[in-house]
Amino acid sequence: MMGQTMSFIGKAWNALGDAALWAYEDVSIYRQAREPASPIDKAEALQRLQQAEYREVERVKDISAADFAERYLMRRQPVIVTDGLRDWPARDGWSFDSFSREFGDMTVQLQDAGFRPGAKAKLGSYLAEVASRPPVALGELNRDLDYLRYTYDSYFKHLLFTWGFGHRVKTDSFSFVAFQRIREQWRRPYFLPAGGYRIPWVQVGELQPNERMCQDWGLYFSAPGACTRLHVDGMRSNAVLCQIAGTKAGWIFSPSLEGAARCAAEGKPADDFPGHGDDAADRIWRFDLMPGEIMLIPRGLSHEVHTLSPSISLTYNFVTKGEWQEYFRYKKARGAGWIAGSPISAVPEFERIYRGGAGTAAAPADKELHLA
Repeated sequence: MMGQTMSFIGKAWNALGDAALWAYEDVSIYRQAREPASPIDKAEALQRLQQAEYREVERVKDISAADFAERYLMRRQPVIVTDGLRDWPARDGWSFDSFSREFGDMTVQLQDAGFRPGAKAKLGSYLAEVASRPPVALGELNRDLDYLRYTYDSYFKHLLFTWGFGHRVKTDSFSFVAFQRIREQWRRPYFLPAGGYRIPWVQVGELQPNERMCQDWGLYFSAPGACTRLHVDGMRSNAVLCQIAGTKAGWIFSPSLEGAARCAAEGKPADDFPGHGDDAADRIWRFDLMPGEIMLIPRGLSHEVHTLSPSISLTYNFVTKGEWQEYFRYKKARGAGWIAGSPISAVPEFERIYRGGAGTAAAPADKELHLA
């Protein structure tokens, strides 16, 4: 009884921190005028992209939480941890068949490449269709089968899940029901710190993302040719993309290229934000994400993700205490996230870049690093 009481008090105290943070962000960022940024036009945007340093996302394994934070998280460098799912039962237990057996009778609402709600479908039928599709090459788009990303129920129930009270909630949302049932099959990745978070707010205990639904948590099911268009996550926080089945590929753009990438994708001027320090360098990272791997997409960086073979992913977002002040400065300057109206992969000039044509030569992939 004492343990349950302390658990309840801890969850309530963390929830209070979350609420205070949301109120502070609303007043200090969303209700404040943002400094105007100079626009960039398409010709200059394409030139910047062609002249940028083009590299592969670094791949590591056996990395400690301290090294991960110092080398990648705090420096806002994307990285793929190739053994990221090494202690997850989900690594071998999740499949299209397993989800169909467990949840196949549920009705779900799909979403298009811009996160807009699409058709409703029986989950079992949808998963069978996804699993039957043949692999595609990067840049090959197929718009006739949408994603299953995240299904919603009510704002109040969402709050209960994010504050750690969701496992007793009655719901008919696939995301919420799945979160309740599969919590023993995944956990916080071994290389992420146990505590010291500000999003979600962790003042008491450790962060257990399989018990407390983090910001933008979701199971993603997608068919070959599906694309999440160029975008910046809505809260501009860090994302971990955990690949369970299938392969994904795409690009991440340095902070200095946010406006150029958006302008190139949409074909119209966009805000060109100045970089600071290491953020001033123009870089494009190409990635290939394989089953069992987890990729860090650092806070605030624009990215586009393509599904190459039938895919199951899990993702969530976070911000640590050490990033806190810079996160607010950056978000206050640039505002909330966005999603482009068109994929950047469809721009011919960018296609020549990522296929190794004239303008920018693709750098060789970094070797996988073993960091004990």
